[in-house]
Amino acid sequence: MLDAGAIFRATDVTDRDNVVSAFKYAEETIGKLDVIVHNAGMPGKGHHLTDSDEEMLDAVVALNFYGTYYILKYGPRHMRDGGSIITTASVAGLQQNEGFFDYSATKAATISMTKTAAVELGLRGIRCNAVAPGPVKTPMLPPGHILNTLAKHLSALGRIAEVDDLVGVYHFLASDQSRYITGHTFVVDGGRLTGFRNKVLARLAD
Repeated sequence: MLDAGAIFRATDVTDRDNVVSAFKYAEETIGKLDVIVHNAGMPGKGHHLTDSDEEMLDAVVALNFYGTYYILKYGPRHMRDGGSIITTASVAGLQQNEGFFDYSATKAATISMTKTAAVELGLRGIRCNAVAPGPVKTPMLPPGHILNTLAKHLSALGRIAEVDDLVGVYHFLASDQSRYITGHTFVVDGGRLTGFRNKVLARLAD
C-alpha cells in the first residue's frame, strides 16, 4: 500500500488470464471500479510493410490490439454503472506515416473497439473514449528520435508534448464533467493534424 492509498499490481495485458486475475483482484481489494485507463502500447521497428518483421508484428498486435480487447472485454464486468473507460490510441491511428503500418493499424483498431464499447455499454452509463496523442516526450520516443525535432515544425504550438500536457484530458474524461461524452477520440497533438504554417510548407517545397 502506498502513502497515497494506491495499490500497485504489475499486469501483462497481452495475457488474458493475467488481465482477468488483475480485475478480480482489484474488485476484491477496493470494490467495483469507477474508471479504467488503458495506456499500454508499443511501436514496431519502423519498417515498410513489404519489409516488415512478422514476429514484431505479432508482438505489436498482442499488446496494442489484444491488450485493448482484453481490457474492454473483461473490465466492464468489474465496473459500477456510470463509470468511464479511457483508452490511449494515437494520431497514428488517424494518419498514416511511412514505416508505422503496424502501430497505425493497431491504434486505429483501438479507436474502433472503443467506439464499439461505447455503443454496447451506453445503457449502463459507462462512457468509453479514446485519447490520441501526437508525439510525446517519453522513453518510447528517445531524445535522438526525429519526431523530437520535427514536432516544433509540425505542431501548431511549435513543440513536442510533455506528459503533463495530456493529464487534464484524462482527468476530464474520468470525471463527471464528461458524463454525456462517449464514443469520441480526443486528439492531443498541439494542432499537428490541423494544418501547417506557410514557413513549414515552404520548407517542404524546397
